[in-house]
Amino acid sequence: MTKSTYNELINDSLVHQSVTERLEDFGGKNRIELDNELISLILDLYNDDQDFPYQKIRKFSMGDILAYLQATHRYYLTKKLPEIEQSLLHIFSKYGQTHELLAELCLFFNEYKNDLVEHVKMEEREFFPYIKKLMKASAGEYTKAEIAELLNSASISQFTEHHDSIEDELKEVSQIIHRYSPVERPPMPYRVFLNQVEFFELELRKHAIIEDHVLVPMAMELEAQLRASL
Repeated sequence: MTKSTYNELINDSLVHQSVTERLEDFGGKNRIELDNELISLILDLYNDDQDFPYQKIRKFSMGDILAYLQATHRYYLTKKLPEIEQSLLHIFSKYGQTHELLAELCLFFNEYKNDLVEHVKMEEREFFPYIKKLMKASAGEYTKAEIAELLNSASISQFTEHHDSIEDELKEVSQIIHRYSPVERPPMPYRVFLNQVEFFELELRKHAIIEDHVLVPMAMELEAQLRASL
């Protein structure tokens, strides 16, 4: 087996574990059940998002897309971020203040984590609930007056205008490490930390793609249909 083939297998295994693991509630009681085809398409998205046929995912319900995205949020906050923080603590315990890089990494990652948590909370507090209300309105659960009030209270474009590319900020972590060690390989704990960060960056990018290219177009279409019905 060639090294590239081995790396591909490792990467595929990590991606599959990551995508399926988030569908658990981490207590083992309430697994999120999604169509196998949808899961397969999401896995395909990790392999290539350049010419990805987003319309294939849009055929699934907005409820399923939202369930996946919210499961991803929980996965990030309860598993991925704590794991990365643990690696950073390990670096600190091993190297203490002997590496000037450490203070910069700790400061940056703490600020980044706070920004990401706030970003997720905003979506869970405002963006996703608005979409769920659109879905209820479309299902006939709201009167025309209630639909008009809902559409006047917010809009999808209002949320997308302030939709930061939170995943781009994470690239600075790898840049900090490479600036510190431009020639020599960073010590093993730093490489472990860097690998976690780079995979999380990939995770966030795919998450943003599903939001921007699947959920948002579906929600805007639903919003337009509701406006036309008034």
